[in-house]
Amino acid sequence: MKTVDKIILQQKSPDIKGAGRRTTEPSNHDDGILKDYLRHSSFPIVRYVLGSDLRVTLKVFWLVVVVCLVGLFGFTVVVNYERLQDPSNVYLVEAEKALPMWSVPFPAVTLCPRKGRCVSESLQLEQFCETICWQDVCWNECDKLLDAVRTERGICYTFNAVAGERIFKANNLINVKELSNASRPTENWDFLRGLQIITSVLVKQYPRAAQDMSGRYRLKITLSNEQNETLSDCVSPSLEAFVHSPIDFPYKPVHPTAIPFSSVVQLRVFPKLVRSQRYLRYFTAPTTGCISQVQNPLKLFSIYTQSNCEMECHTQYFLDKRGCVLDHMPRSHTMNLCNSTTNYRPYDVLDKIVGGQLREQNIPRSQFFQRLCNCLPACVDFRYRAESSTYTVAVEPWTMELNSTEGLSSELVVEFAEDHFYPLVRSVRYSVLDFVGDFGGLIALFLGISIVSLVEVFFFCFLKPAVVR
Repeated sequence: MKTVDKIILQQKSPDIKGAGRRTTEPSNHDDGILKDYLRHSSFPIVRYVLGSDLRVTLKVFWLVVVVCLVGLFGFTVVVNYERLQDPSNVYLVEAEKALPMWSVPFPAVTLCPRKGRCVSESLQLEQFCETICWQDVCWNECDKLLDAVRTERGICYTFNAVAGERIFKANNLINVKELSNASRPTENWDFLRGLQIITSVLVKQYPRAAQDMSGRYRLKITLSNEQNETLSDCVSPSLEAFVHSPIDFPYKPVHPTAIPFSSVVQLRVFPKLVRSQRYLRYFTAPTTGCISQVQNPLKLFSIYTQSNCEMECHTQYFLDKRGCVLDHMPRSHTMNLCNSTTNYRPYDVLDKIVGGQLREQNIPRSQFFQRLCNCLPACVDFRYRAESSTYTVAVEPWTMELNSTEGLSSELVVEFAEDHFYPLVRSVRYSVLDFVGDFGGLIALFLGISIVSLVEVFFFCFLKPAVVR
């Protein structure tokens, strides 16, 4: 009987051992998420600190090492982040390859009455313009090339300006025609993308472009200085001229040049085309330091420029302070026009409080609206700088004796100084990609972490437990 029992027990013992193995095997592979992660992780410092292979004193050593490395890593990240936020991070560099003059439009030229001119009536074109010449063709009717625009100086006249319906969002405004009489459509220029559609010099373009230095593409305006009866008690009037981009609305003169009586004023223009590197279009405006036409945040202008942004900012600020806008400001359906009896001035809204803030923050008065609304330059920008030269025309003695300016004429000549120019390219010294690359290199250098280490955390903490269940 004992022999039979031994045989039965021997037959059952393998099953019992197998059952024991089956009950213990899951415990070897199910030690918990943390132990499973530490056993397979490629992050060595975590294994040293949280693992059970080292003594407590050695774990303390590695814990101190981790704290020191994290501190150094945090310090270097903060330094790189400050580099990323540095205002001088964006810079302009001159391109090595020159572009011909016809790569940019001929500048818009605006004539305005000189500041302080004591005339209550608007300046009429026939009062001062005798002839205007372009491409060796002269007209006595100056309104064929000059368009009236309403500015803070009153009525001014502009040559080569883009139509107001193209600059403004005509559907949002009710006074586009009052602001600008320019109506000629744009031809072979794409200002929304900031480029010239056709690069051939033989193609007709508007705004006009200068094709060569032969003298044909030189703007000449003969100005008369005949006395008006309304000016008998005033100082003899004079005009000012300034150049600007054709897509800038000239609501205020910028660096104007006075045109004296009996003189020839020559403006030699130096154009600058500012472009941005192609990869900058993938970043935001604070990073690139410019705003593209696609990112146009303006509500009143369909074409973004820094000048147009300032004008919209000034309009909105004036509306908030006075409850109305002046006649030279773009006006939407919800804006009221200020009463003429109020005699508001454009910069009356800059009170003593604002002046104190400007002095405290060291901001020039002319830059107030640019800073207030963060009016960054356009990513593709047309800039023009003019150097003026004035030559006095000899006057007959009998004219001097009469002490009169009647019958004397002045002439304004505007032309490009050279047949080429070097564009400026906007670049970023330290971009977001540089910051991400440095961040990855520093975290790998100090802590030994990579993207694979982060994927392991997701795998062992979330994916594997879900699959095993």
